[in-house]
Amino acid sequence: MKKFALILVFLTFLKAQAQEIKSYTWDAVPSFKTIPEEYKKMPAVVLFDKRWVHTRINTNMYGFAKFKMEHFAVKINEASEINKYNKVTADDNNTIRDTKDFHARVIKPNGDVKVLSENQIVNSDVKNVKSIVFEGVEKGDILEYYFIVKENPTSNGLEIYQKEAPVLHAEFTLTDSGSAASRLFASPEFTDNHIKNKIFYSADNIQPISNERSSKKFKNLVKVFYLIAGSSGSMQAKEWNPFFKEYTKLLKPYAFSGGDVKKLLQKLNLKDKSTEEKLTVLDEYIKTHFESYSKGESIFNDVKIVDGTGKLSIRDFICLYKLSLEGLKIPYEIIANESRFVGDLDDEMMTFYEFTEFNFYIRETNKFISPNTGFLPYGNLGYEYQDTKSKGYDVKKKQNTTIFIPIIAADFTKIESESVVNLSPDLTKVTIDKKLSNTGYIGQILRFSYNDLSNNEEKKDLTDFVKEVSIDGVDVKLLEHTVENLEFKNNYTNTPFVINSKLESVESFTEKAGNLLMVNLGKVIGNQDNLYQENTRKTDIDLKYAKEYHHTIVLNIPKGYQVDHYNDLVIDKEMKYDESKNCLFKSTVKVVGNQVIITVDEKYKSINYPKDIYQEYRKVYNASADFSKASIVLKPIKKK
Repeated sequence: MKKFALILVFLTFLKAQAQEIKSYTWDAVPSFKTIPEEYKKMPAVVLFDKRWVHTRINTNMYGFAKFKMEHFAVKINEASEINKYNKVTADDNNTIRDTKDFHARVIKPNGDVKVLSENQIVNSDVKNVKSIVFEGVEKGDILEYYFIVKENPTSNGLEIYQKEAPVLHAEFTLTDSGSAASRLFASPEFTDNHIKNKIFYSADNIQPISNERSSKKFKNLVKVFYLIAGSSGSMQAKEWNPFFKEYTKLLKPYAFSGGDVKKLLQKLNLKDKSTEEKLTVLDEYIKTHFESYSKGESIFNDVKIVDGTGKLSIRDFICLYKLSLEGLKIPYEIIANESRFVGDLDDEMMTFYEFTEFNFYIRETNKFISPNTGFLPYGNLGYEYQDTKSKGYDVKKKQNTTIFIPIIAADFTKIESESVVNLSPDLTKVTIDKKLSNTGYIGQILRFSYNDLSNNEEKKDLTDFVKEVSIDGVDVKLLEHTVENLEFKNNYTNTPFVINSKLESVESFTEKAGNLLMVNLGKVIGNQDNLYQENTRKTDIDLKYAKEYHHTIVLNIPKGYQVDHYNDLVIDKEMKYDESKNCLFKSTVKVVGNQVIITVDEKYKSINYPKDIYQEYRKVYNASADFSKASIVLKPIKKK
């Protein structure tokens, strides 16, 4: 009886926990924070954004479920914002089992409250999902709603609070009952309030989203992540050491066997080669023979490893490298990586599979293998992992490791071009003979893309690709082209991928002013992005990779003309910051015989620049846009 009584008390406690979120309601009389002066002229202001997630996992009669509450209020200051907020659907990741409660009301500027009737809350196109439309909304109104839904439990969740409008107050509550266990990871803007058995975080005055170029947009968002496990033991299993042990134990191939891998290694004849040579040959074979399945594509067990035919799943690629490394007796570490544009790996535990990539680190050569990135050769990891910390696991030693991914120097990724420009007989258009060489990350991506498109029946796609790469944003005809160093093996030596093209302009490259002829030679490098409108900066500048541009442009001066001036094409901008990290743009012009020779050097030596020196960065970045619009001025030669 005593044991039964304890169980009954426990079940009553679980039920009370679940009932607490289901009985949530709003205040009968709306009350909101005063809008600060700085926000009063904003088109809309979010007054509050409250969310609550409760997960119940139990084997008894109450089963398992996830309940979610959202309570939101926004003040509409401009009529243009109405359509952004007047339609609401109680939906979340297609996991809804039932909409338990849904209420909405409009608060008018004079304080009148209009509550939406039940018949205005209707079924949406998705089963069990309700939706509403606020009708007759006017400038100055406050829209408020809350809903509670019952969902199937998920192992994790993401809630983004930052919006185009400022948010005066935000809350997130995470509770659980039964055997469920929860963990929360919140942006620095949130404060942990520790209320009883609840995980409760709040934040005030969340600034609007800054859609700035070259920014860690997702990482910078104000948000919370949460993890849900079936028990405290299951949550502990997400810690790196037990996670990697279980991950490697379950890492078995689907489409082939270990015997197939042994036959492949015999075929590749790697016995007397160095570790570097073995890994290069192996990686080239895998990357050039096997494609990965596209998202949603059915997976078939029809791959032939030794013959090099068929497609592989993500897991099979990882297994193929793993079994090959073990067959070659090369020590390796499986590493978990997360893009620096998304976030940082947690020091204690694996959080989100969705944001994590698994690769290999070879400590002997200090290089990496990227199993599931087709264009990346054995060597460096993808650019998005530079300057990040990876969590690793040495399978042989059965111990965890930490690997710091270095920043790759700017001279690894170079974009170089040589262009010879001739004017048409009517002096309006040009033909351009261009040799474009790309190394590093850009070379790898372009080489892969060209190979992929050249196997496509749509030849127009390949033509458009070559035009875009050769002279982006300028309307031209591609008369002919050839490529050099197309084979994947060139990635291992960073041999440049070269596109030789002959282009003819469709749009005019010249403009007449009296007897002067202005030739827009800057356009030869293609249209360039600019930061003219972006005067202030809220986030640091984060580039994909450090890089260098080197261009040479040769104009054959048309017969009967000579150079009048070229001042606009001469630009010299360099950041005043740190010589080892500076960026710069420098162009020079000289006239030799009947040719004008222009050189352009542009460098970004770092992948990160603090927002404090934004104006220094901006002047260099804008220099290329200024150059692309610049012209050389020709004048007729006076007859003697």
